Amino acid sequence: MRIRNLAAKAVLSPTVLVMLVCFYGCALWTAYLSVTRSALLPNYQFAGVFQYVRLFGTPRWNVAWSNMFLFGVLDILGTLGLGVLLAVLIDRQVRFEGAFRTIFLYPLSISFIVAGLTWQWVLSPTIGVQNFVRGLGWSGFVFDWIARPDRAIYTLVFIPWCSPGFGTSPG
Repeated sequence: MRIRNLAAKAVLSPTVLVMLVCFYGCALWTAYLSVTRSALLPNYQFAGVFQYVRLFGTPRWNVAWSNMFLFGVLDILGTLGLGVLLAVLIDRQVRFEGAFRTIFLYPLSISFIVAGLTWQWVLSPTIGVQNFVRGLGWSGFVFDWIARPDRAIYTLVFIPWCSPGFGTSPG
């Protein structure tokens, strides 16, 4: 029993060592660099929390911070809500159960490349939704969700719900 335990530790030790060095070592190194005067290149002169004060005072950081929380909340709530709804519809012996199963599993069968190209075409003003609606006669119709800063985050939340790997965030 002791030999088996020793063999298991010997086999796992390289993995643990790599994890300690690569993950925790890099995290500690990054934390150390964050309190120095580093900019584009490392500068090891200690600066304290100066970099953080400068970061939190940047308007772009505030936009990124709010977008991160908005995306996270909307993506999680939307994914959970739609997932639970589809699971309930599949679990209950309802009409069109086969259709619900197809809706639920279809995005998993599409590659990320095909889904990305499809969304690129749909959101394109020259060949997508905007062009289609203008072709129907509404010449003033504008569908610029991805180009408008106030709507782009909602477009990015909506796309993963209709893309492969439903319920997973884009990487």
